[in-house]
Amino acid sequence: MCGINGVYQFSGLKSIEKEIISKMNQTMIHRGPDADGIYHDDFVLLGHRRLSIIDVSKKSDQPFCCKDNRYVIIFNGEIYNYKALKNQLSEYIYRTESDTEVVLAAYIKWGKKCVNQFDGMFAFSIWDKVEKSMYIARDRMGIKPVYYVLDNEKIIFSSSVKSILNSGLVKRKLRKESVVDYFRFQTVHAPYTIVEDVYSLMPAQYLYFTEEKQELETYW
Repeated sequence: MCGINGVYQFSGLKSIEKEIISKMNQTMIHRGPDADGIYHDDFVLLGHRRLSIIDVSKKSDQPFCCKDNRYVIIFNGEIYNYKALKNQLSEYIYRTESDTEVVLAAYIKWGKKCVNQFDGMFAFSIWDKVEKSMYIARDRMGIKPVYYVLDNEKIIFSSSVKSILNSGLVKRKLRKESVVDYFRFQTVHAPYTIVEDVYSLMPAQYLYFTEEKQELETYW
């Protein structure tokens, strides 16, 4: 498994320090011992912990940018039909043998509907530097986790609730209803978590948002 982390502040990273993403990555070192990657610009912080499985070379380290640097992806999971999709998306110029780059090529080709093409388990985010848009998706059965905090100014997301808490941007406050659920059912029912204001992206859902609009859609 790998781990993904991200912060997107809609009006720009004015008050959020870049070191935050390093703290979030460090929390998930157990998810990805092979590489630690960070990307940042004026709006987003993206982090990735990598467990190398497909194309173990350094050129497949993440965050990964397309050739013209417009799109940046962080990906956790495996796309089982990536070779077939790669043949289908032959117009894209590939630089790696990874399934991560195929996911990126699919998004460039099909946009938000790219998830309908994937056979696999995945959680990923793609940042479009031109449109200033963020796309976060989870696989159909919810094998790979995505947690997030969303308000009017920013979104924080991660493969781990603990990583979100260690960002220092979220209050460490228990959600009382979730505590009751835990003692009653020995679990907390999604999309809620044990932490107030931290939610789970549900299986087969994606988030797409810019400063002007936010979409939460179930694609399957």
